[in-house]
Amino acid sequence: MEYEVIKREEKYSGKFKIEELTIKQGDKEFKSEVFNRGNSVAALVYNTETKKYLFTEQYRAGADGLMIEIVAGKMEEGEKTQDSIKREIVEELGYKSDKIVHITDFYLSPGGSTEIMALFYVEVSEKISDGGGIEGENIRVVEVEDLGLNGNLFFEFPEDGDVTPPYKLIDAKSLMAVNWFVQGKMMKSIWETVSDFKMKSL
Repeated sequence: MEYEVIKREEKYSGKFKIEELTIKQGDKEFKSEVFNRGNSVAALVYNTETKKYLFTEQYRAGADGLMIEIVAGKMEEGEKTQDSIKREIVEELGYKSDKIVHITDFYLSPGGSTEIMALFYVEVSEKISDGGGIEGENIRVVEVEDLGLNGNLFFEFPEDGDVTPPYKLIDAKSLMAVNWFVQGKMMKSIWETVSDFKMKSL
């Protein structure tokens, strides 16, 4: 059904903006508030030297607690997505980006927010700054040994082989990135197994 935004009224303007929209759809008219905080970037980061994945830990007010997540941050005005994620990785982790793979773009919460996030996979090897974030972010870098489906993070492998995930991701961007990577590894493994079987059967 066709719709038209017939009025936009700014309700709040600070670091972020909140607008009230009046929308006409067919013969009905309704209002909706929208939160405008700009667009953002995020990345699953892998250190090719240490063979570990790099995550961040910081306090998140929305969750009222410490959370482990992939690197993420708000884009600056006029900034390209790849330049933005390079900057965020330096600020939060302290590493220079070697390889950047774009995974996808998506709305975070389209029911009430305009924010679109660009998601990447990035490989690093050279540390060029301390990291830790800016403006009181107090970010701690967390090194992860291996990744599992459904956002499970493995920090170490006990000698008895009884591996229990010590942490499970609970935010959407991190779950998406980890599942994308793990499923890709699984498909590659299946393809290599099938290809090897075909070669042996010739």
